[in-house]
Amino acid sequence: MVRSLKGFVLVAMFVFCNFVSSQENIDLPDFGDSAGAIISPAQERKLGENFVRQMRKLMPLVVDEEIEDYIRGLGENLAENAGYYGDFQFFVIDSPVINAFAVPGGFVAFHTGLILETEHEAELASVMGHEIAHVTQRHGARMIEAGARMNMPSIAAMFAAIALTAVNPEAGMAALMATQAAAQQYQINFTRENEQEADSIGIRLMADAGYDTSKMSTFFDKMMRANRYSDPHYIPEYLRTHPITINRISAAFSRAKTVRPEIAREDSYSYHLVKAKLQVRGAPDPAQAVRAFESILKDRRYIYEEVARYGYALALTEAGNFPKARVEIENLMGQFPTVVSYRIAAGALEKRARDYPRSAATFKGAYELEPENRAAVYGYVDALNTLGRAEHAKTILSEYGLSDRRDPRYFNLLAQAEHLLGQKVKEHSALAEYYLSVGQFPHAAEQLRLARRTKGLSNYQRQKLLYRLDEVEQIILDLETPRR
Repeated sequence: MVRSLKGFVLVAMFVFCNFVSSQENIDLPDFGDSAGAIISPAQERKLGENFVRQMRKLMPLVVDEEIEDYIRGLGENLAENAGYYGDFQFFVIDSPVINAFAVPGGFVAFHTGLILETEHEAELASVMGHEIAHVTQRHGARMIEAGARMNMPSIAAMFAAIALTAVNPEAGMAALMATQAAAQQYQINFTRENEQEADSIGIRLMADAGYDTSKMSTFFDKMMRANRYSDPHYIPEYLRTHPITINRISAAFSRAKTVRPEIAREDSYSYHLVKAKLQVRGAPDPAQAVRAFESILKDRRYIYEEVARYGYALALTEAGNFPKARVEIENLMGQFPTVVSYRIAAGALEKRARDYPRSAATFKGAYELEPENRAAVYGYVDALNTLGRAEHAKTILSEYGLSDRRDPRYFNLLAQAEHLLGQKVKEHSALAEYYLSVGQFPHAAEQLRLARRTKGLSNYQRQKLLYRLDEVEQIILDLETPRR
């Protein structure tokens, strides 16, 4: 039973794995007909959104604007020529596991362990292109059809259980056993053709974006070599969920010879900065990160010395050695005054050291260099709130916060500013939007009810709150009402 549930979890996660088995040659449904008939694009999006709500609640997502924006930029660059009808959203999970997966509806997640495993940006792009292709080809819809027409509520319940396994395997397995009837409907495996199709389209997306397409086979080969370990704990999860064979590596290598950009782009500077940041985050403790970067600098094992010094400064900051970190980061800002990441690191350092005026001044410099940089904006606003300069903080947010830029941290910072200004109604409204953005709908409704109970509301404010509350309550009702 445990073995079958494990296989079921991997399939249901929509990581699009290729279990080598006798069922490998399942015929795919006709993409233009039955897949669209069983699960529509709108339903795919709802299923994906449900999974993401659970992921936000239960999985250790990276909340770092520079890392998040880098991955989003990479994904959007590759997806630009994918011909997908919807929008993509990209996530980073703070986990040493080497893995990545895509969820129907345009949701793609990377584990930090996989990003750190890459040696070149094109390797990371090859995984991203592969996952994007799974979404664009609607492999999830095909899997649902092959799973004996499983109903939508069962899939939604299964998603919740799967998300739980990320942080509590025993509870997750118990929840999956509760949905065993659904599981019995869902005993199918992805075919080798799915993986080959994702590889083929992924290579084309890489070429269109200017990446060296040979890096796909390079990364596959690296993962396959990991299979030499007999202890399964050492086998990368990516290898388990995306089984790699000699034939698959050979096919990717051959395809890369015919599908490639005229001039392959080099690794971006941001790629190296993000990897340095993730190395510090991924270290067992800050002292070990400090020693690791000291060794890198001593042995000159770097591409850019200043990026290694950036990682060293971050590690020193995490270790609480603020004076030494300050020397390193100030030298970097002096040598590279236009690199905003160094100023952001300096602002974060001063915040950790509780020198809030200095933190605000440093973040202001980053903001003035790049007013559209999310990390610079939020760092500056947070520092202003800390100093009690909430009105200025609100002004910065209003200048930055176009409708497509309002993420959870935006609303959280706005709520803090409204609280400092004594604007209770606006504070509750901002918190409601924050909870909506992370899928906590009951909490959002409660904040709107608190706002309604505030004394001195104008009729316009009351009607606006009632309208928004009705919208949120309808969302909650839709989620709670079983559908077939």
